[in-house]
Amino acid sequence: MSKKRILICIDWFEPGFKAGGPIRSVVNIVNALKEHYEFYILTSAYDLGDEEPYPDVIINEWFDQDGLFLKYLDNKKLHYSSIRRNILEINPDMIYLNSLFSKHFTLFPLLIARGNGYKVVLAPRGMLGVESLLIKKGKKSVFLRISKLLGMYKSVIWHATSEEEIRNIKEVYGKRAKIRFAQNIAQSQKLKLDYILDKKKTNTVRFVYMSRIAPIKNLHLAILAVKQLKSDKQIYFDIFGNIEDQEYFDSFKDEIHNTDQVEIAYKGLVPPADLPEIYANSDFLVLPTKHENYGHAIVEAWSNGCPVIISRKTPWKNLHVQDLGWDVDLKNFDNLVNAMQEAVDLDFASYVTMVTSSYNYFSKVICDNEVIEANRKLFADEN
Repeated sequence: MSKKRILICIDWFEPGFKAGGPIRSVVNIVNALKEHYEFYILTSAYDLGDEEPYPDVIINEWFDQDGLFLKYLDNKKLHYSSIRRNILEINPDMIYLNSLFSKHFTLFPLLIARGNGYKVVLAPRGMLGVESLLIKKGKKSVFLRISKLLGMYKSVIWHATSEEEIRNIKEVYGKRAKIRFAQNIAQSQKLKLDYILDKKKTNTVRFVYMSRIAPIKNLHLAILAVKQLKSDKQIYFDIFGNIEDQEYFDSFKDEIHNTDQVEIAYKGLVPPADLPEIYANSDFLVLPTKHENYGHAIVEAWSNGCPVIISRKTPWKNLHVQDLGWDVDLKNFDNLVNAMQEAVDLDFASYVTMVTSSYNYFSKVICDNEVIEANRKLFADEN
């Protein structure tokens, strides 16, 4: 019996990584489920913000990469007739979309699917979150009103990755929206716990930020907070991520400098393969985000034994009682400072407990087989 054909449309895919979470989400789904389904990836030949295509990939042709079929389109092929031709060529059993607003890889495929009777699963990737909708609020509100009037998403199956996202979808598209819940699949652990623990035997404290640099991520709050910390230990704050909003970065870049107590450095982009070592060499991830429907950076930090200090605007709650870190209410900035100070003041035995708990939480709770099964059912006939 042949496998069902699933065509995934996404603006960016590996070897790209600047777009962050959506790429990781799709990579992990494909790796976990390619024994069940035949996956085709239709994407652009560029990483986020780049004008030159990837140097080492085949462009404008389908090719097989370890059982995954890929096609990277250059700018000349990013138009409706090209997208339509590719979809009809694959003739998929189902189309999986990974954005709400993408012209080429959501809106065009939706129109083509409606005209040819293809089933569609759509993952909004947090774009219906309250804080996300406040960004370019005017344009988005007009788009959402028009989409509802035209019934653009009426027949799609929504892929929600959190209970909050289920609520967001219903609030915008109504209680009749067909929703399937499946938490994102996490990447497998690469490092052993003993190796990670050996990295922690230092007399310093190293915070790390690992995310896009945009207003929704609140990096400026983390910088202001780390500069208020007091300790006999040397404190480091390493910032990694794509500068998605240059104006936002410029608003606080003068704050990125060393003091007697703290060394702060923006270290640019980091390829996914380097993440385990960076987390293993860091003591705490800091991500005071305004909204996260999953948070790959949070999960990846835990997978490498790095506790987290995050806002309460994520699915991950009550972290301190689980020895996983802190989830703080950002309505009071002092809550963030206090959590980071508490992290700095931890004795080594308590910190080792946190590292171990984070590592085990990932392996025993996040990597649950039920998560993979729920994702498999997104594309199954029972839908």
